[in-house]
Amino acid sequence: MGLVPEFFVLLGIDIFLCMSLLSAFLDEDLPSRFQYLFQIAAIVGLGELLIGQGFVELMRFWLSFVYLALALSSVVGLNAYLAVVRRRMDIASTFSGTITVPTLMISAVFISSFLGGGGEVSLSPAAILTLSVLVFVASLSIFGFLREASKHIRNIPGGQGPTSAGPVPTPPGTAETDLSLHLPSMREGDWEKIIDDRSGEE
Repeated sequence: MGLVPEFFVLLGIDIFLCMSLLSAFLDEDLPSRFQYLFQIAAIVGLGELLIGQGFVELMRFWLSFVYLALALSSVVGLNAYLAVVRRRMDIASTFSGTITVPTLMISAVFISSFLGGGGEVSLSPAAILTLSVLVFVASLSIFGFLREASKHIRNIPGGQGPTSAGPVPTPPGTAETDLSLHLPSMREGDWEKIIDDRSGEE
């Protein structure tokens, strides 16, 4: 199976779009401008596909390789931003294991196949099987990352917990008219005294 160098551009476009989606999902920890920057980078990749056909093969290879390198750098940079700038080591470590490492491994397989295939991405059946497993694992990892991130967002500290049972405080200057506010504070002996007094009056 042979693939032209523009395949690296397509791979880089997919990576940029994935990073844009993740940036939108992690909007609590990442600036909103990140997702737009990644979308612009994906559009640049589409432009490169259109104008790159007129270049010589060596130029096409280097343009494609540089574009993929920028896409991979964005993944590593986003991971570093979460860990260093935002100091969210919990999300950064999960991001690294589920997205950064699988993306780098898949890209490394394609690059090594291209360099060893004499200018084409030549994939043997074993390499295709390996890539299929990596893509499957990466898909499950991304799904798990999004699920854990959504749980983390729902459990952000500062939310109101369940209210404790008890008398409702009365605002200052407001007369208390609800007898139930006073009944729980009366002791058992007080209740017996009230009952005895009423029985004696009858």
